[in-house]
Amino acid sequence: MRFDRGMLFRGVSVAAFIAGVAFLGACGGGSSSGGGGGGGSTVAIGLTRSSTFVDPGNAITVTAIVTRGGVSWSLSPAAFGTLSNQTSTSVTYTAPASVTDAAVATITATSTAQTSVVAPIQVEVRTSPVIALSTVGPQTINQGHQLSVNAALTGDTTNQGVTWSLSSGVGSLSNQTATSVTYSAPASVTGNTPVTLIATSNANTHATASVELTVYSSGAAANVAALTTAGGPVAPSTNSLYTSVTICRPGTSDCQTIDNILVDTGSEGLRVLQSLVEPLVLPGLSDGSGGFFNNCVAFLDGSFLWGPVEFADIKIGGEATSNTAIQVISSGDVTVPTDCSSGGTVNENTAQLLGANGILGIGLEPTDCFLQGVNFCDGSTGTVATVYFDCPRSGCALTDGATSVSAVDQVTNPVTAFGADSNGTAIQMPALVSTSPELDGSLIFGIGTASNNAVPGTATAFALDANDNFTTLFSGQTLASSFIDSGSNGLFFPSTITPCTGNTGFYCPATLQPLTATNQDGVGDTNVVTFHIDNADTLFSSSTDTAFSTLGGPGGTDSFDWGAPFFYGRTVFTAIDGSSTPIGSGPLWAY
Repeated sequence: MRFDRGMLFRGVSVAAFIAGVAFLGACGGGSSSGGGGGGGSTVAIGLTRSSTFVDPGNAITVTAIVTRGGVSWSLSPAAFGTLSNQTSTSVTYTAPASVTDAAVATITATSTAQTSVVAPIQVEVRTSPVIALSTVGPQTINQGHQLSVNAALTGDTTNQGVTWSLSSGVGSLSNQTATSVTYSAPASVTGNTPVTLIATSNANTHATASVELTVYSSGAAANVAALTTAGGPVAPSTNSLYTSVTICRPGTSDCQTIDNILVDTGSEGLRVLQSLVEPLVLPGLSDGSGGFFNNCVAFLDGSFLWGPVEFADIKIGGEATSNTAIQVISSGDVTVPTDCSSGGTVNENTAQLLGANGILGIGLEPTDCFLQGVNFCDGSTGTVATVYFDCPRSGCALTDGATSVSAVDQVTNPVTAFGADSNGTAIQMPALVSTSPELDGSLIFGIGTASNNAVPGTATAFALDANDNFTTLFSGQTLASSFIDSGSNGLFFPSTITPCTGNTGFYCPATLQPLTATNQDGVGDTNVVTFHIDNADTLFSSSTDTAFSTLGGPGGTDSFDWGAPFFYGRTVFTAIDGSSTPIGSGPLWAY
């Protein structure tokens, strides 16, 4: 599941998760020490804090989970604040009443049963004001239009407010005050044009807040998020449709905007690298006995992801969720239960391996454990899919098995919480004949809920089978497990076309191959698709191109994976299971 030139990426298989594959991560924002997980004479300590930061004079709580005995507490620097309410499992840290510069306090728990076992955790004592903007999530705005933004400051004791600036010369600012500004988009742009509006505290220039804007020539709206193939942590990327997402600690203005999130119609739920959200200290899904639930997802190429279930508010443009379960992809070398990895060899837990900073799964189901209205993770079917694992704070063991989790706590397709626009999505990308350094498009929330997501009369809607698949007829083959997946970076299907020698996941024909296939469902809906496959070695000889309309490779014997190139030149609708749309009830595809 990679996005570099040499590997392919394929979206999650619903059938695979039913069969049972999952992934593991560290538990909720703490640290541990001491020779492994908890039994016998081994001592392990796990720490969490109620916040990663504290303002002068304020307090936070640090809690310890210990496999044997209790802990004692110490502070470094020793006089930098105080420790109080000390017990064998918790302590209160109070920051100094005044601090000249931002600094870090380290609180250390030492095992009373084995004094060589210690676990430190750090807390930032900040002096700068906290800035909360009225516009938070990444926004799209049409050329020539305006956007007013307000700033509210906490800790700005001298009431100096903020200064406003732009990350580039795109557009202009007017009506500037210490707490508000108006952004005017340029009168004309030739394509999707990004700009960031920045508010900087006048009292402390280290304190900033920003909002990402993308100026459109037309089509911008509150239910529209910008897509691009450019950027990504591995450059150049390959047919990866990226967007930006803002994640907040539930009910607060403590937020982080994360770029280069892969938009994936082949999976459900937001999954973000731990290193990018750790400062927020998101609350985790606890079992009530000191353990936390981890989530596992497997992909068709044998790779997998693993990490804790945590809760966040998610914001994209004018759309938002509240207290939504996401997966935080665990960093580092963690133990992943065999029932999760199932022989997979690649845990995609870095930006370089994943080819993205996370995945926004906007697929056909409401959570990552539903299929056609059936919950495979709450025990209602008699068995539990290997998707959720209840682990002690010290981590899972290889032999740990899956645990049931109710629907409300499962990693959730965030679109289901987008109010009037919660029935599905539309991905709209421009046509591409061959290759391009960048291709920009739109992710539109809702189907038939606004003028910009109406389904044209020329579109074909495909009803799906019990596994959310349809049939593709190609080269004399009936590929009955076919699907559409924006998270796959090519078209993957069985063929006699010559595979590449170096880029073995792709085809390398001697000449450009013109091909056709017919998609059909079980009720007689059909559509003929014309496409081309080119030599991947030749395509990848470019060091700048990120979009390839003719990229394909070998796929499963019973499926046609209509990946990212299929989206070029089309508007592709994804209706979520159980939702109502003008073209029928989900789950369904339409284009």
